[in-house]
Amino acid sequence: MLCSPADQQSVSYKIFTPAQAEQGDQSSPIDFSEHFSKEATVSKVILDPATKEYLVYLTVNDTGEELAEHTRHGQLSSLLLTSDLINAKEQFMGKIIYPKTRNLSGSDDVTTPILIGSAVTVVDVVASSQAQKPISLVVSVNGKNAILPIAYSWTNIPTANWTTTPAWQEDLFLQNPRTTLGWSLAVWENIEKASVVENMTKDQVLLSWGKPNRTESNSTAWIYGSKKLNFSGSVVSSIETITETAPIETIN
Repeated sequence: MLCSPADQQSVSYKIFTPAQAEQGDQSSPIDFSEHFSKEATVSKVILDPATKEYLVYLTVNDTGEELAEHTRHGQLSSLLLTSDLINAKEQFMGKIIYPKTRNLSGSDDVTTPILIGSAVTVVDVVASSQAQKPISLVVSVNGKNAILPIAYSWTNIPTANWTTTPAWQEDLFLQNPRTTLGWSLAVWENIEKASVVENMTKDQVLLSWGKPNRTESNSTAWIYGSKKLNFSGSVVSSIETITETAPIETIN
């Protein structure tokens, strides 16, 4: 069971006794702070045909206490699969990885800037406080520790966003991308400056600007605020300045 961020504890992680959950009584949820970091086993899952949401029954391993929680958009924001944590430790502990971000959060809440795709060493793997990225890779950067939150599996991520690749690939490379991807020095200079220019690929745009606010025309146009990137195949063919309107499609 994950620790909820301090500024979200009044609204998140609503767990109840099974009787409360079955009656729809959400007036007095159980204090989650008493259960944070405990292990529980899912004993039963029931679908509500009306809402298409699930009621998940849990048994706390060390006490036998019975709990229940309703999913929201098919997700349980309070839980991390122990198998994901075990597997992530086996895969990443002590390894060099290459984050797909310009900034890492330090343990003292100080942001540590890095170059996208630069090498860092994983020194620990722990639970985070993010439902969709419930694992934190603790990495060493210039002698200081910083945090890279990741999802190890697609658990608690909407199914529309699932892909055939491991979920953690959205956040890191396992090998130095500057030597394995074959991109030119000019491309990497644009990525480091957070610039996008014509002839960049979708993968290069995602590294430079992240996911778009929305897409149009069957994902052949990506919108970032006042900028519209038009693609020919997977390559940026033109860049327009537009007046932002209501979302039409979102990218997965």
